[in-house]
Amino acid sequence: MPYLHLILRATKPESNLNRVYEIWLDRGLFDSWLVLTAYGRYSGGTTQKNHSFYTLEEAQVFIDKVLNKRLNSQNRIGCNYELIARKYSNDINCIA
Repeated sequence: MPYLHLILRATKPESNLNRVYEIWLDRGLFDSWLVLTAYGRYSGGTTQKNHSFYTLEEAQVFIDKVLNKRLNSQNRIGCNYELIARKYSNDINCIA
């Protein structure tokens, strides 16, 4: 189970906008941190990207930038994403 899994969604029916953005944070090999992002149309195919970081702080900075961009996307796509689900492992102390 990943350490963190966030699901964001942007909907604007009058513009036929229905998008989803997911972020996973997990441990990689050799004490690295992995951030997987997946985005696309809700109930459709998604594009996935993997990002690897040496430290947890670098991964957190990346996640903060992604969240800031998605939660303030009114000017770009016409509406902001909303956080609809947040899941995290019981071992949350490792990223606190």
